[in-house]
Amino acid sequence: MVILGVLKHAGHMMPHPRQMPISAKHQMGKAIITTGDLPGFSFKSGSNPRLIISSPHSGRNYPHDFLTSTCRRLDELRQVEDAFMDILLTKHPLNAMLIHADFPRSFVDVNRRSDELEPHLFTHLQDDITVKTSRYTKAGLGVIPSQISRQKPIYSHKLHPDERERRMTACYAPYHQQIKTMINTGLSTGTVILLDIHSMPSQITSGSADIVIGTCHGQSAPAWLSTWICDHFISKGLKTRMNSPFSGGYITRHYGKPKDNVFAIQIEINRRLYMNERQLQLLPEWYSLADMLANMINTISQMMLTDNAL
Repeated sequence: MVILGVLKHAGHMMPHPRQMPISAKHQMGKAIITTGDLPGFSFKSGSNPRLIISSPHSGRNYPHDFLTSTCRRLDELRQVEDAFMDILLTKHPLNAMLIHADFPRSFVDVNRRSDELEPHLFTHLQDDITVKTSRYTKAGLGVIPSQISRQKPIYSHKLHPDERERRMTACYAPYHQQIKTMINTGLSTGTVILLDIHSMPSQITSGSADIVIGTCHGQSAPAWLSTWICDHFISKGLKTRMNSPFSGGYITRHYGKPKDNVFAIQIEINRRLYMNERQLQLLPEWYSLADMLANMINTISQMMLTDNAL
């Protein structure tokens, strides 16, 4: 069954002859197979323009031509989503600006540098394309991933170089342009805080952590803020770690510039807290986790509005 959904680009609805209400999409939490224009991102404005919430990996709008070109099943591709994180973050009104990707992480990963490319994935790349090799590209997890995990390639063939341009132009660039716009708007009235929110497979920490706070080892945000967030989760009975095994991805590293009054923190949430990982279904516990996240975000927002230092 093909479910056709709402396509959004640069924060605006794009007309489509067959649309599903966004509320229905959220209730279902199922993948949406799209045709026509590539999916973009969703944006929701809140009362505090200096607090930005980003969910770059929760997208589940799968382009039809992507699904016909991959050698993986849809349920396999969905295993690398930060599944349902957008649903948790939209349950309650947030006094913050919220952006989340609609396209899937396996299609484009906006938490990578634009030049973290894997040349072997393409038939060729133009001479003027810069390529940066990193631990992510070596693992097949570049900006256009070639694998969903070790020895699980996404494609059985090479991609045409035009595919890189298409995805970067329609998905990657608009997402980052929106973050830059929000940061610049926020800086006009004070310090900006960016929370980049993700979920992690439960087996990664073997039960030793429910929450991992990443600050690039203190480079992207001041200690008082990361400590406050850590203590907030601990007060709710959750096991929390700092910078291990995740210290912060590209979004946190690139935008977190405390000397320029931009604080960025990555928050990784153990998926077992709110979902059945194997069946990709929300558990009843997702309600309380959504409440907890909204409380944290709105408390930080209130702190920013009442603390003259911020």
